[in-house]
Amino acid sequence: MILSDKRNDFWKNQLKSVNKFWVISSLITAAFLLVFFVPGFFFWKQLLLEHRTTIVQIVGENFFFIILVILLGFGGWVICLIAFFQFYVLPTRKIADEMLVIFSANSSFRINTEAGEDFKRLANLINEGADRYQSLQKSIDDRIHLSREALEQEKNILASIISCLSEGIIVCNPSGAILLFNKKAEGFLSHPLKSQTDAQVAFPNQLFIGLGRNISSFINKEQIHLAFAEITEKLAQLQENPGTCFAVLGACGHFLKIEVVPVLIYRKELVGYILRINFIKQSHFPADGPFMSNRMAVHSAPSGMPLSSLFDFNLPLYPTQLQGVIELVQGHLLKKRLTVKLNMPVAPVWIYAESHYLSSAIIHILSRLAEATGKSTFDCLLENERDYVHVDIVWEGVPVAYALEEWNESVVLQGKGADFLKLKDILLLHEAEWWSSLRHKSPGDACFRLFFPSAEPFRFRSIETVTLSPSRPEFYDFDLLNRTDSSPDLQEQLLSDITYTVVDTETTGLDPFSDEIISIGAVRIVNGRLLKNEIFNVLVNPERDVPEESIKIHGIRPEMLHGQPTIDKMLPLLHQFTENTVLVGHNVAFDMRMFQMKENISPVRFTLPVLDTMFLSAVIHPMYRDHSLEAISDRLGIVINGRHTALGDALATAEILLKCIPLLARNNVLTLKDALKASGKTRFAKISY
Repeated sequence: MILSDKRNDFWKNQLKSVNKFWVISSLITAAFLLVFFVPGFFFWKQLLLEHRTTIVQIVGENFFFIILVILLGFGGWVICLIAFFQFYVLPTRKIADEMLVIFSANSSFRINTEAGEDFKRLANLINEGADRYQSLQKSIDDRIHLSREALEQEKNILASIISCLSEGIIVCNPSGAILLFNKKAEGFLSHPLKSQTDAQVAFPNQLFIGLGRNISSFINKEQIHLAFAEITEKLAQLQENPGTCFAVLGACGHFLKIEVVPVLIYRKELVGYILRINFIKQSHFPADGPFMSNRMAVHSAPSGMPLSSLFDFNLPLYPTQLQGVIELVQGHLLKKRLTVKLNMPVAPVWIYAESHYLSSAIIHILSRLAEATGKSTFDCLLENERDYVHVDIVWEGVPVAYALEEWNESVVLQGKGADFLKLKDILLLHEAEWWSSLRHKSPGDACFRLFFPSAEPFRFRSIETVTLSPSRPEFYDFDLLNRTDSSPDLQEQLLSDITYTVVDTETTGLDPFSDEIISIGAVRIVNGRLLKNEIFNVLVNPERDVPEESIKIHGIRPEMLHGQPTIDKMLPLLHQFTENTVLVGHNVAFDMRMFQMKENISPVRFTLPVLDTMFLSAVIHPMYRDHSLEAISDRLGIVINGRHTALGDALATAEILLKCIPLLARNNVLTLKDALKASGKTRFAKISY
């Protein structure tokens, strides 16, 4: 209700500020005419008939001259009003707008007026006050900076350490919005673009973990919701260790273990979650540990033995060269007329194993695979990655995940009496993990993957120097922890609370019907922060010539575009990068028209709300005629790095938006709905492409 009242006040004030002068001028003119004609009317009524006849005769004889005098008088009056408006009213409004720029967006901006001496003197006095204000602001900022420097350094030390941890860390709020992530988590959960195109793309190899995005976009939504629900139930039961654990297949085909821990405040109120992410590798959990998964709890002992007999069994595991085990399996399967083609590294790969039991388990798996798939030939790939080893048994066809539960219960080794070992027993004793899926690198092939902990420490892991960031790192923002969930009605959200994607393109020309996009740049704004590390920056092959006239502007030459992906491959990636945000651009109607022209070859459409900084500038500075990117940047004190590059212009536009938001708020343009409505009333709203 309050926002609605403020919007109504805004439009009333706008109407008053624009028309007030002319309304008053019209009223004064009408009053003057009224004062002139009312006495004239009564004077005419008192005249004798012969006098009226004489006056009418005189007027008739000099009609054109009298009309000319009236028109000249009226024209002179209008010219005086326009001159007064131009030299007194407009400078006053312009000075008021520029004062808002000084005190809200750019304290280094100074007023420069070409009006009369009185206004120049006023402008000089305001500029002197602005100098003092800027000096005082700098002094206060310096003091604040000094008082916060120690605290910021401690925070940055913690952030830098978290960023370099060997395990992935993600912190999210109760609704799943990401508040913090480190490089390891980014690597675990992001998709490499190289799998989608062989071109060299000027784009980070991630797609697209970032602040404010929901964790369910990167980890199976059902598993996340189940984990959150399990933790909520444990908290309600006042369990001492309410965490949980589950495993997922990562974006690059790696099997990941996700440990979820609740973040509680002093009253046991849930304010978020911490997710610890690791490759499946050797690990030891106490029987009552807080992160024991259901699978670990159920299958810790062979089904044919009591739980305690697992430890009495005491299977000795020795450092074993895995190549030897696989070769033993290959030789045994030849007797069954099964062929296994080996692809193994020359360097020894060591795991802790008991050769007889492990080879029996792998032979059993291959025999079951042959029965299930009807294949007699399999490829066997062995890879050693850091501190784990995986064996891939590959065939052309579909995965056999549907059969794994049955295979787990199948007996591999039968001993005397009731003693026996099932497949799952042997694999768990080797601390292995296993599953079947399509191969990430070759979707037409399926594989059965076995993971084992490496028996030797990873000696080649690069140890990176921890470098403290001079400013707040852009991979965390705990201010998001205190924000409520997004309103379902985006139109009613405050501009300061919205997540934006700022987009710009470079093209072969200015005709959307015949020209092509050759570069796309985009950057995200979350919680009022420009995230310069979360960017989208690609070159696009236009599959046509690039005119020299456009090369002179953007500097992108045809040879730079050879081998780059085409627009039909890039637009889906951009669409994913921009999801759940508001699009922003400068003269963005052109960019959106270019995207629209590709809807016939691209599977996506951009239907998100769109704001244009050119329109917003016209809203907050209606007295200015120039609303180009350079002019606005100059007014707001923004330096454009890389003009006429897609990313450079997108970054400048993002900074302009952040500067405009407080200026819009001073004009009671508070929500997205307000901004769209105000933009629609500017003269630029009539532009179409």
